Amino acid sequence: MTQDANIKPTTPISKVWVIPILALLVGGWMVYYQWKNQGPLITINMPSASGIEINKTPIKVRDLDIGQVKRIELNPDLNGVTVTARIENNAAHLLNENTQFWVVAPRISVSEVSGLNTLLSGSFIAMTAESGDKETFHFTALERPPVTPPGTPGLHVKLTSQNDELTYKPGDTLIYKGFKVGEFEEVIFNVEEGVIEYRAFIHDPYHNLINANTRFWNVSGVKLQLASTGLTIQTGSLETLLANGVTFGNPLGVSKGAAIENDAEFVIYNDYDAAADERYKYAAQYILLIEESVRGLTVGAPVEYRGLQIGKVAAINYDAIELGSLLDDDYPIPVLVNLYPGKVRLEDSESGLKLLRERLARWIGKDLRATLRMGNVLTGGLYVDLQHVDVQQLAAIQTINGYDVIPTVSNEFTQLTQKADAIMDKINALPLEDLISQVSDVVKTLEAAAVSVNQTSDNFDATLAAFNTKELNAQIQQALQSFESLLKHYSQGGLSKAEIAETMNALQDTLRAIQPLLRQLNTTPNGLIFSDNATVDIQPKAQGVNP
Repeated sequence: MTQDANIKPTTPISKVWVIPILALLVGGWMVYYQWKNQGPLITINMPSASGIEINKTPIKVRDLDIGQVKRIELNPDLNGVTVTARIENNAAHLLNENTQFWVVAPRISVSEVSGLNTLLSGSFIAMTAESGDKETFHFTALERPPVTPPGTPGLHVKLTSQNDELTYKPGDTLIYKGFKVGEFEEVIFNVEEGVIEYRAFIHDPYHNLINANTRFWNVSGVKLQLASTGLTIQTGSLETLLANGVTFGNPLGVSKGAAIENDAEFVIYNDYDAAADERYKYAAQYILLIEESVRGLTVGAPVEYRGLQIGKVAAINYDAIELGSLLDDDYPIPVLVNLYPGKVRLEDSESGLKLLRERLARWIGKDLRATLRMGNVLTGGLYVDLQHVDVQQLAAIQTINGYDVIPTVSNEFTQLTQKADAIMDKINALPLEDLISQVSDVVKTLEAAAVSVNQTSDNFDATLAAFNTKELNAQIQQALQSFESLLKHYSQGGLSKAEIAETMNALQDTLRAIQPLLRQLNTTPNGLIFSDNATVDIQPKAQGVNP
């Protein structure tokens, strides 16, 4: 028996396609999920691509990877490169106007050693985690890592320097009593004002030491000071010996000021003395008219009274004082000085300033004078010394352009120089040529006299040789013996007439023998010294003068 076949239609899609379709759906979902959850692309402008590799160089925040470099392109103007990087979605909220990027690589300098961990792992791009209001995806990388890590507790201050020759750089230290408490972060040159501005950071808790009366001053290198007490050496720390450094504090006698806010502005003074002087707000200004050289006198040089500093030099050849041209014969150099009431134990106020002016007015009218003195023999530095001197008459106070003038006197060195110049002028005025001619004639006369003396000495030697000294001595001895015998007989009373006559005859013979010598000594007493041909006394003759 034949049965009919049961015919069923087949499904148009084979079950085999289920797996590929399922895999496609999973893959599509994964692509969508990846696209949906991937982070944004950002661009970073950099000076160069040194140490950066595509799909290898990571972007890190606090050593955590949050992105990777995807592309590197050369800028059209050839001034750098543009790095395109993918940031993870969970870190996208960090991309704002305050976000900063920089390349971390090994750096070794005098002030810092950083990035040594990248010697093995390679360079990477670091990113700050700062909050902000405006989202952005285009950035410019910093040329060097920021000195202070973002989020570090502390205080930022703005500094300007008085010393144009010394420039600080990022990484230079701020120290306080030998401890490193901060560092310079940024250097900005203000082209309009022509000054260099710095941005520095002071770590917590040292930032509590900063107040409105705080002063900053330079402690870079070594400062040598030669004084009467000896040689003084001042330095900050080992870091300031190798690099620049600044310290701060409240100078002696300055009370603690009010608290300050972030980015407060301060001035970096050249040294502690300059910073301490700034606590005086009132100063009396006077003019000195210097008629001698001011070489060695500098702005800031001390003004002393009885060895104590009461002010400083504010300006040399002050422009506000017009006294003519420097080439004029009688041009005095105007020097402006500041005298502080606070340094003479008066109040640093208007009343103290008034008392200082009144006292100086009385002294100037009497005997107060200013002079330049050498403060250091080695450097030749000068300072202004105020002293009371003996004056013949009182001086009226002179005023120039509203400034009272303190009269000046020359210092001891200048006075000695003036005396030496006067002596030299007198010497130059002498008739040296005539004097030399006369001296030459005198020398010739002396030479002739010396020849005559030599001849006289020879004649004297010949005269002495002509005398028979032995015979003369024998005659004198015989006469003495006879005279002694006479006295002996006379004393005994036994001399006879014949004996006395014989003795007298012997005495007469002796006198006759020496009579020629006595006659010569009577007529020419100097005959034993000078010969007969030396009777003419040679006299020196001066040069003839026409009547």
